[in-house]
Formats: sequence, structure tokens, C-alpha cells
Amino acid sequence: MLGLPLTMDHKDVPSAHGNLPMQHTHDLDNKPKALNDLPVSAQRPTVALAADPTHDPEDPLRQKKHGDPEKLETSSEHDTNLGDVSDIQNASKRPTSSAGTKKLNTTQTVIIFMTNEIGIGILSLPAALNTLGFFPGIIAIVGMGMLSLYTAYNLIQYWRKYPYMLNIVDYGRVLGGPWLEAVFAIGFLINMALISASAVVTISIGLNTVSEHATCTVAFSVVAAIAMWAMCVPRSMRFVSWASWPCTISIFSAVMFVMIVLGVQGPRNAGAPLNLKAIGSPTFTEAVAAFLNIAFAFSGNQAFPTVLAEMEDPSRDYPRAVTIEKCATTTIYCIVAAVVYALSGESVASPALGSLQPLMAKVAYGIIFVGLLGTGLVFGMTAARYLHVFFLREIGTRQAKKDGSFNAEVSSGASGSSRGRRASIAMGDVGNKTEWAVWIFSVTLFWVVVWILANAIPVFSSLLNISAALLLSWFTWGVTVLFWFHLNWNGKWRSSKKKLATAAFNAFIMSVTLFMMVPGMYASIRALMNTFATTDVNGAFTCADNSIL
Repeated sequence: MLGLPLTMDHKDVPSAHGNLPMQHTHDLDNKPKALNDLPVSAQRPTVALAADPTHDPEDPLRQKKHGDPEKLETSSEHDTNLGDVSDIQNASKRPTSSAGTKKLNTTQTVIIFMTNEIGIGILSLPAALNTLGFFPGIIAIVGMGMLSLYTAYNLIQYWRKYPYMLNIVDYGRVLGGPWLEAVFAIGFLINMALISASAVVTISIGLNTVSEHATCTVAFSVVAAIAMWAMCVPRSMRFVSWASWPCTISIFSAVMFVMIVLGVQGPRNAGAPLNLKAIGSPTFTEAVAAFLNIAFAFSGNQAFPTVLAEMEDPSRDYPRAVTIEKCATTTIYCIVAAVVYALSGESVASPALGSLQPLMAKVAYGIIFVGLLGTGLVFGMTAARYLHVFFLREIGTRQAKKDGSFNAEVSSGASGSSRGRRASIAMGDVGNKTEWAVWIFSVTLFWVVVWILANAIPVFSSLLNISAALLLSWFTWGVTVLFWFHLNWNGKWRSSKKKLATAAFNAFIMSVTLFMMVPGMYASIRALMNTFATTDVNGAFTCADNSIL
């Protein structure tokens, strides 16, 4: 991950960041015999973490009292020793670390982030402006975009302290141990599966719309799931970066098409007055639902740690990439929302494709198909990579137990020590064929579950809203606040006025998270009850037409 090859001799250590200061090493044979009683960690060569520009390159163990090995292991109950060679070794033992694997640069990372965040949801923003009013809606888009940028930056701060993490679930283990890792894993997989299932449902809607329901809806969902499964089979993030270009171009083309057609033909109900509102007067439930649509348009952060782990130089390139992506995304959202709302007025639909005349709506769906596949690609790849790493770690643990080389202390979590919190992060070496077999199994398992969810839930959109309020709010906003306080506990958060101000800002973000979760759940459940009361709900695995026309 860090581009720091390890060596056990006394040669200089090359780095992607330039020449690092050389650590002083000593010949143990020339030292008094008492030195042999030091703990093993004191005899390791150490390498400064180039990912942290503030890190002191001197030996991080030089201040430790070496007389008691037990104290050395538990001296920091939760934090990892920066520069600990075992942590850098763990970071290098991952499925994509084989020789010749190329990492992501800034441009490739930006395009993945944009594909991850900008989807068909962008066309729900004009309806949010219709509900909230033009000015409150634009302020909400800009405000949530900037908050999303800050919470995304919190991820790299946490990674610099614990650089062996490969995904958001690893962040959970470091934050709270194995039990929190399990909570993160369950929530993360449910969230990824529901988002990917929404892409399957949306593609089936588009195929039904374009073809005028030429065949069973279940068959259309099979086509969508197989297409996204095939795109996830190449496990390289560089493939995702290249595939993201046509996906992003597809989304932008569809958005431009919608704006141009609305400007030429007007909305579907061309005779209706626009009735543009500078400030809306929605009910509480309507306002919360509109705000959630805006907030969740910036909810791609949960996939960022997986991409971060694949970058050439995360500490240098990630802040640059995420700043470019968030600023560009916020600008695009404001322009699209404002223009489409100004051209459609109160007759704007969500998504805005429904505001077009029937023929033009079909053309727009045809343009946006590739972009919808990109949504499935990025989120499917993120979930599959977590499953891949999880299965490889389990295989490595079982092999180590079978060979008798399993470290019982690491396995048990060292009860309260930081080493226990990173125990599940190391992976054993497996053959390339085994890696590929596990990868194909992970991708297939994920997309089979996604296809079942997409067809088995009759009121899928309402369930997705409930899941978004409960899970997306935490994975995008809430947990990053916990990461910041974890880095600044034991009084660090109040050590200066700047720290106090930052702590207050993080507390504000947590209050926004709780607002999205509690009122968001209320609004989503009300919408679900209204759907059952006013709509004939189709059954599971139905062939019924679900087109928008």
C-alpha cells in the first residue's frame, strides 16, 4: 500500500516518496548480552511511514522501557505504533499486491469517485428544489457537498495512522475491535447489496420503458445482473478506472440530453404553468425526504477506503483527488438541479427523465444505460473486494492452524491491546489460482444475492429509503466523526482552540447524521405505509410492467 519494500538487512530502503532518513541499526553481537532479553519488537528494523508527513523517522520504540515485554505490547491500549514493521508487512499482504500490479494515480481515482457518486440520483435533485424552493435547495446541495468533502478527508487522516486497512470494515475493527468489525461488515454488505439491487431494478425499468415491456421483468433483471457481474470479474481497480470513463460520459450525456430537450420541447405537461418557488412551503415529511435525496447524492464515501488502498501514494494523492471530485460533483449537481427545475417547474418528475415527452424519455433511458452499469460496477467491486479479502484471511488462518504456525496471541485479539484490533487484517499467502477462485466465488455470491433482493422485495424503493436513512447516514457521515475523535481522544481534542473548533464541527456533523437517521426513518416509513395504502403492490419475482410510461 505504501510502496515501501521491506528488507531485513542494513541497506537503504527505497521509497516512492524519495529517499527516507536512514535508521540507525546496530550489530547485536557487539552489545552486552542483556540486550538479548529485549522483546522481539525492539530488535526489528523500523521504517518511517512515508504516508504521514509529520511522522518522526526515528525509532518509535526508543522511548519504551524494555524491561517488561508485557508493558511493551499493551502500552497503548488502542493505538498502533507508527512505524511498526509488522503493520507495513500486513499492508503488503493483500490480494492485489502481486508483482506487476499497477496502482491508481490521481486522475484514475477521481474518475472512479465520480462514477461512484454521480448516478441516476442526480436527476432526483430538481424535484428536491421543487419541494424546498430554489434557494434552500441550492444551499442544501452546497452545504452537504462541503460536509461530504470534510468527512471524506477524515478517512485519509485515519488511514495515515493505521495504513494496513483495506476497506471500511477494517476501519471498524481498528475503531472498536472484532465486535464493531462485525457490525460494520453486516451494515456495509447490506448497504452495498441494496444499492446494487437498486441499479438492477432501475435497469429493468429502463428496459421495460424502451422496449414497451417486450418480455418478463424478471428476464430484464437477469440481463442487468449478468452484465454487472461480468464487469466485476476483472478484479483490477485500474480496469474500474478505465470502465468508469464511458459510464461517467453516459450519465453526463443523459443529463445534457434532458436539459436540451426540456429547453426545446418543454416538460411532458407543456401547458401547465411553471410556478417556480424561491422558497418552498413543504410539510415536515416532504422537507425531510427532499433533504435526504440531496444528502444521499453525496453518499459515495463508504466506497472510498477500498479505492484509497489501491492508490500509488494515498497520503499525497487522495486529498487532491477527493477535493477535485467533491468540488466538481457539487458544481454539476447545482447546475443540473437549477436548469432542470427552471425548465420543468412544479411538473418536474423524480427522476427528471419522467418529465420528458414519452419518445424522448425512451431515448434518454437508452443513453443512460451504460452509466447505470457503472453504478453496479463500482459498488459491486467494492463489496466483492471486501468478501475476497475476508475469505482469503479465513483461508490463511485455517492454513496457519493446520500447519501449527498460528499465533495464538494474535488469534485471541490480545485482549484490549491494539494488536488484537488488527489481528484479522494480516493475510496468509495463497496461490494465484486460489485467489482467482475465491474472487470469482465472491463476485458470483454477491450478485446472486443482489438479484434475489431486486426481485423478492415488492416495495423495493421504500425499503431502500429506510436502509439509506439507517446505514448511508452512518457510513458517509457518522463513522468519520468517530474516527476523528478516536485520533484525538485522551484530551487531544481540547488541547488548543483549533482542536476545540474542529471537535465542535465534528459534533455538528454527528447531529446532522442523527437528523438524517431518525426523521429520515420516520419519513421513509410514512412513505412505505402510503405506498401500501394507495398502490397495488406487485408480488415477488413478478413479470408485471414496471416502466415509467
